[in-house]
Amino acid sequence: MKQVVYLDEVIFVNLLMNLTVLWLTSRFTGNKLSFVRGLAAASVGCIYALVVLIPGTVVIKHILIKLTITMLMVLIAFRYKGWKKFAGDFLCLFLTGFFVGGLALGLHYLLVSNFANLSNTQLSANYHRWFVLMVTIILSFCVGNWGASIWHKRMGLIDNRVPLTVNLWGNRISVQALVDTGNHLVDPLSHYPVIIMEYEAIKPLLPNEISRLYSEGISQDGSDMLTLLSASPYAQRLRLIPFHSLGNNHGMLLGIRPDDIEVCYKNKIQRIQNVVVGIYEKKLSPGTTYRALLHPQLLAF
Repeated sequence: MKQVVYLDEVIFVNLLMNLTVLWLTSRFTGNKLSFVRGLAAASVGCIYALVVLIPGTVVIKHILIKLTITMLMVLIAFRYKGWKKFAGDFLCLFLTGFFVGGLALGLHYLLVSNFANLSNTQLSANYHRWFVLMVTIILSFCVGNWGASIWHKRMGLIDNRVPLTVNLWGNRISVQALVDTGNHLVDPLSHYPVIIMEYEAIKPLLPNEISRLYSEGISQDGSDMLTLLSASPYAQRLRLIPFHSLGNNHGMLLGIRPDDIEVCYKNKIQRIQNVVVGIYEKKLSPGTTYRALLHPQLLAF
């Protein structure tokens, strides 16, 4: 019996599934995943899936080839950060791939009888295929959001306080930061992870023009502040960060891109440049237990 394979469907489904697996891996490992790198890594997996469909390509299906493709996807998506980190990322990607594939297969057998009742067999197959894909992605998104937070809690990444140093214009401050796995804020423009820091903590590093806006009570809306500071010489460092908090569902924080930050974690000091500090006017904790909320991706070293 001749089987018809639609190339556009194979490419589209494989890209979506590969991107889902890579995103899930980034959530559990704490790696930052840019869209460009994610798409490039997903494309490698997609090309492999297309080559497998070519008749006579038996060698390409060998387990060593599959492992090599997986390693290549890890290197493209997350870069090489030492063999231990690479091995952990590789194992997580491999297990995540089994999870997503198993989830899709389970949904297929669970729902096939319901869709088989449709009068048009071809219509049934099409609806079933796309429905399974959609549900798989939605469930994977839920696991990535809530499952990763539970995982990090079990691994002890939450409620840990780490020393954080922010360097800006040649000056520096050091505070205690709380590793917050619930902090998923990123800069909408650069997609850099965002650290939330109390205004009073970062105030010594800020220019007088920014401090004056806070003292005059203009800090309620970060977009207004950004407009007022648009002509300043440091405007290119400023960012607008959307956030949600109690009683404020559509807030805007003023953010600033520092020269770099230094994070001390597990007796290692890591200097990171690609980060944004969101300035929060209120206190983050009673007293001064911690004065910043650290994005979990910044501990992925």
